[in-house]
Amino acid sequence: MSRAIGISRAAQLRWISVGSVIGFIALWWLMSISGWVKPDALPSPARILQTLSKLLDEGYGGSSLAKHVGMSAMRALAGFSLAVVIGVPFGILIGRHAVLGAIVAPIIGFLRPIPPIAFLTLFVFYFGIGEGSKIGLIFMAAFWYVVLNCADGVRAVPELLIRAGQSMGLTRRQLFYKVIIPAAMPAIMTALRAASAISWTLVVASELLGAQAGLGFIILDSAQYFNIPATFIGIILIGLIGLLWELGLSAIARRVLHWQGRTL
Repeated sequence: MSRAIGISRAAQLRWISVGSVIGFIALWWLMSISGWVKPDALPSPARILQTLSKLLDEGYGGSSLAKHVGMSAMRALAGFSLAVVIGVPFGILIGRHAVLGAIVAPIIGFLRPIPPIAFLTLFVFYFGIGEGSKIGLIFMAAFWYVVLNCADGVRAVPELLIRAGQSMGLTRRQLFYKVIIPAAMPAIMTALRAASAISWTLVVASELLGAQAGLGFIILDSAQYFNIPATFIGIILIGLIGLLWELGLSAIARRVLHWQGRTL
């Protein structure tokens, strides 16, 4: 009975979400045709679709729209993947070893508050204007989120669980993989979701570094030439892809953390 109520409630919330999207588009359309806002400042949905059709046919700046999307996705995924591959083990390591954590804490505390955009010119100086500087900027921004959340997750593992594992005769290796990692997994998944959002957000900033293709390039270039519909399309595509990325990670999190939310 409770399961049926839960499914019904979830379906109701999904319809509410769909209704909010429809209402937002309707409000946008109304504002664009009412004269409240200049058409050049707020293109109508119909004009956006026309411009999108043109971009699909002709591309932008000598590259197809698919290439622009692919380049941005490649940069974000590369920076995010590096942050995960390096940051997760490092975060777990400093979370388990208090001395190592104390060594790196002041360094992380100093670097983390500095906005990644502040390192923009340094990345160009060290890595040039190629893909290395763009991916490096995204990696640096995502890395701290991964490291800190993973370290906090490992530190937050209840001592009672560790002692219970030790009393069952688990070796240190078994204790690590069967107790500590599963207990810290919610924090690790939170780290991955935060890092993915940061990685995709930094795409536009990274494409300030002399990019000739990418959604950030479309936004920046079209805005300079007052091609506002193309600017809107770049923004909308970034939002849609970011939403799909978040939904994908949420689905993975639900599968990995399948025990969460269950009651006996």
